[in-house]
Amino acid sequence: MEETVKEKKIISYLLNYKEWGIFIKRFALLIVLGVVAFALWFFPISLVVAPFYSITTDKVPIIKTYKNLVGETTTDALKSGLQNLLDEGLVTNFVGVRTWIDNKYYQQVGEIEMYRIGLYTLENNLARNRGTGGANEYIVQARSDVYADFTIPIFTSYSTRVKEAIANINMYLKQLKADNKKNMSQKRAVFIVNSDNLAVTLDRLKQQLQTNLMLKTTFTTQDDKFYRIKGNLIAMYYMLKGIDFDFKNKMVSKTSYEENFKPIMRLLTKAIAQNHFIILESFGDLSKLVKDASLISQKLAELRDKLRNG
Repeated sequence: MEETVKEKKIISYLLNYKEWGIFIKRFALLIVLGVVAFALWFFPISLVVAPFYSITTDKVPIIKTYKNLVGETTTDALKSGLQNLLDEGLVTNFVGVRTWIDNKYYQQVGEIEMYRIGLYTLENNLARNRGTGGANEYIVQARSDVYADFTIPIFTSYSTRVKEAIANINMYLKQLKADNKKNMSQKRAVFIVNSDNLAVTLDRLKQQLQTNLMLKTTFTTQDDKFYRIKGNLIAMYYMLKGIDFDFKNKMVSKTSYEENFKPIMRLLTKAIAQNHFIILESFGDLSKLVKDASLISQKLAELRDKLRNG
């Protein structure tokens, strides 16, 4: 009997049109408030916030070196590049901001594209233990954490994913230190310093840069290409400075360090120093950077070939 009364009350409540009317009105109000908040974010709030994300990079970073563990300098340099993105604020998190000022946005996209290549080469070449089954689990996860789909028109926290990638890189470095003195068959984390691995790494960096050099532009997209290329070069500088420390002896033995590698680093410094608030091809802004980046790509190919055949 009591059960029947309860069931009747529930049915009566569910069929209470007055209650449904109140619910629908409140739900509609929430939708309207959400739309208004979203519209206000695009204008004028994001217009006020955008200038804080407009400053682009024109100086090369100082990279820490680690003498006691092979591979730590290269890996930490890549991690430092990702950390720098977090420290300066990822524009990819703010759809409205990049609507008004997108120079920083495209620079960061270019950087992340290249860091993905760095993580890929760690996973499949530099940090791959072919004697025990393959890639390090933390590098695999770090690579999957850094993805490059920045066109999703919703609020997405790329910062969270980059933080997770950094945490996984730290776990790899922790394993690398712990396994440093172990036999290769017992190692969970390795870093293999040989000419073939370096050649593959340089080739993949070159391919990524070449992809952006080939982008077609219009008058309104010249600045997008400029800063995307520049972002590639900034990230490349981080990684190559690490490689400079860990692979220097290999390059010296192949007689490619002074002749091939050091000129690349000078060209990178020169290219990264190019900084314009407005990109105007009538002043040759884009073509100057493309020329320098193309020369860097050519030098990378020469260094790659020398490491393979020297």
